[in-house]
Amino acid sequence: MNLKKYINKNEKRIKAILISLGAIVLISVLFLLYRTFAFFSENIEFPMMKGQVDYFGNSDVYFAFYKGSDKLEEMPQKGNSDNLVFSYGVCDNGASIIWDNNSWAPLVKNLKKSKTKCSLYFGKPIELDKNIQIVESGDGLYKVSHNNLIELDSDWNKTEYRYAGANPNNYVRFNNEIWRIIGLVNVKNGDNVEQRIKIIRMNDTEGQTNFENGYSWDYKLLGNGSTLGNLGCNNWTDSQLKDMLNGIYYNSLSGNCYRASSTPVTCNFTNENGIPKGLNEQARNLIDKEVIWNLGGWSTSAITTDEFYEKERGTSTGNLNQYPSEWTKNNDQNYHNGIALLYPSDFGYAVGREKRTTCLETTLKEYNINNCADNDWLKAQKNKYLLTIYSISNDGAFAIDANGYVDASFSNVDDPAVIEPVLYLKNNVKIEEDLKDNYGSIENPFRLITLP
Repeated sequence: MNLKKYINKNEKRIKAILISLGAIVLISVLFLLYRTFAFFSENIEFPMMKGQVDYFGNSDVYFAFYKGSDKLEEMPQKGNSDNLVFSYGVCDNGASIIWDNNSWAPLVKNLKKSKTKCSLYFGKPIELDKNIQIVESGDGLYKVSHNNLIELDSDWNKTEYRYAGANPNNYVRFNNEIWRIIGLVNVKNGDNVEQRIKIIRMNDTEGQTNFENGYSWDYKLLGNGSTLGNLGCNNWTDSQLKDMLNGIYYNSLSGNCYRASSTPVTCNFTNENGIPKGLNEQARNLIDKEVIWNLGGWSTSAITTDEFYEKERGTSTGNLNQYPSEWTKNNDQNYHNGIALLYPSDFGYAVGREKRTTCLETTLKEYNINNCADNDWLKAQKNKYLLTIYSISNDGAFAIDANGYVDASFSNVDDPAVIEPVLYLKNNVKIEEDLKDNYGSIENPFRLITLP
C-alpha cells in the first residue's frame, strides 16, 4: 500500500516536471518567433481582422485604414471597384511601412514594441497634366512648350508642366517630410525621352534644415580623382557632394562631407527617435534611378531659360569637354541613386504671375530685375547650388544668388552654399485624388500613390 502511494506520488511529480518543461519550451519558441518575426501581412497565418493583426492571440500590430482623411472599415482589396491603391503608411514606436503590391500587403519594418499602431492610406491616382488645373497667370501649374528650341533633338520637344509663381500649391508628402513638386519634366531614360514627376526638398519648409549650413560642391585637392587644382572639381560624376547625397544621405548613415575645407566634417543622417534624417526605405523605393541626368554646362548665365534648357542637354563640359555630359549608371555604378540638384532652367521656368512672359525673355543673369525672383517659388534666401557647371573652368558651378539671379562668379565648387536635394519619381508613382480646394497646400500636401 505504501509502495503504491509512493509510485502514484512519483508519477504526479514527473508529470508536473514534464508539464513545466513543456511550458518553458513553448514559451521559448513563442518568444523566439516573436523576436525574429520580420513582417505582418494579410494571409492565412496572420489574418487581418477589424483593423488589427492577431499574432498568437496577441494584437501586436493594430492597423487603421483610410481613404484620404476618411476612415475605412476594412482594408481595400486588390483590384477593388473604387480603383483605390496604396498611398502611404505611418506607424508609431519607430516602426515603418513598406507596401508590397504583388502580395497586396504591408511589411512592417523595425518592429520593436508590441501594441504598435499603423495607419494605411489608400486613394485613387490622378495624372498631373490631366487632372490638375493649368493656369495662365497667378500661382499654379503652367504648360511649357519646347517646340521653338530648334537645336534640341525632336524627342525633347514635348510639352512639360511646371509649377510657377511666388507660392503655388505644389507641396507633397515624401519621406515623411514635406517636399515640393517642380513639375512633370522630360527626362532621358535609355534611348527614350519620357516624363517624370520631379520634386525638391527645400530647407525653408517645416524647419527641414539638414543642409542649412551649406556644403561644398566639391573640395578635392590636386591628385585626387579628376580634379586639376586645389579648388575642387566640377565633374559631377566624381564630386563629393554627389557621393554625400547618394551615399550617406540616401542610406540614412553618418559619414564625411565637405564644407570649405579638404578636411571633412561629419554629416549625420541616421535615425533620430526612429525617424531617419536621410531617406527611409519607402522613399528610396519611389526614386527612378534609371533616369539619365544631363550635365551640359555653359560659359555664362546671360542667356534665357529656354537657352539654358538647351545647354543643360548639350555636351559643353569642364576640362575642355572631357568631363561626362551625362550622369548614368554606366559611369557611376557605386553612387547613381538618382539624387542631384536643380538646373538653372528649373529656376527660370518657376516664375509666374503677370511677370512670366517678360521674365522668360530675360536672361537668368538679370532675374533680379523686373521682380522675376519675387514671383519665383524657387528663389534662394542664401546662395543655392545648381547642377549645371561653368564650362570654361574646371572648378566652377552655377548657383542661384541670394539676390535672385543665376551666376557662377561667386561659386568655385569649394565654396559652401545651400544644398537642396532633387530627384525624379518612378513612372508608376502618381498623385492621389483629393477634391478639397486646398489640396497641394502645405496644410494638405499632395499624397503619392504607387500603381501595381
